[in-house]
Amino acid sequence: MYNPLKNTTMKKLILLFTVALMMQSCNITVEVSAYTDYDLTLEQKNNICWTSDTTSLIGLTNNGRIYAVNPNQMKDLLVAKEKALVYRWSPYEMENVIPIYFVQSYCNENNIELYVITNEYKSAFTEINNVKNPMFSMNIDDYITDISYKSENKFYKQLLGNKYKKKYHLYYFENGKCVRTEDKIVNDKWKKKWE
Repeated sequence: MYNPLKNTTMKKLILLFTVALMMQSCNITVEVSAYTDYDLTLEQKNNICWTSDTTSLIGLTNNGRIYAVNPNQMKDLLVAKEKALVYRWSPYEMENVIPIYFVQSYCNENNIELYVITNEYKSAFTEINNVKNPMFSMNIDDYITDISYKSENKFYKQLLGNKYKKKYHLYYFENGKCVRTEDKIVNDKWKKKWE
């Protein structure tokens, strides 16, 4: 009787296939967990809502969840608002990060809707109560091969077009069109507050 496992060539093929399969699954796990913060609590993980392309963001309220969205969903939401500010919140860019509560206060004073898009969940959950509207993150399904700066650039390029080559933290929209960045205005107000 022939036993394929005694054949060394067959053993090598099975071992090679098993190792390749394990390496592929490890790469996917590492890439996804680098963005989704593997150290989140179970409650935090359950409060990340991965939306589908057809999910409307209009009418969502801040219920303690972070909604992972794509650029087209954001465009639809921004078209529905007369004035809106998109805050590309990256807590690790410390020299330019303006506290969320201050930006929300600025928006309240100027009758502007604020939408925070975070690239990091752990810190976002500590800030979620400082915003009126729901907090968003980038739905990275399309960007699974690179979830760092390249994916963020791709997300904002789809949202903004080619208008801004440099990254800003704050983008001001009127009726869905990005008309300017607010970084300087808000930064100046923030600095004056502490002078």
